[in-house]
Amino acid sequence: MTIWPAAQIVALQTAIGQGATSVEYDGKKVTYASVAVMLALLDRMQRDNARATTASRPPLCRASVFRRP
Repeated sequence: MTIWPAAQIVALQTAIGQGATSVEYDGKKVTYASVAVMLALLDRMQRDNARATTASRPPLCRASVFRRP
C-alpha cells in the first residue's frame, strides 16, 4: 500500500480545479489523458492514505464475552 505525499495530492487537486491535465510537483511533470483519469487517481490516493492511517489504529470496539459462573 502506498502512502501518497500531501504535496502530490494538493498539486493534483489544484490542476483538476484549473481544468489542466498536466501536474508539476517536486520538480516532476506528469501529463494525464484527461481530467477523468486525474479524478480516478485522486480518489485512489485518498483511499490509500485513509487505509494506511486507519490500519495502524487499534479497533474501536471489541467483542464482549460473557460467561456464566
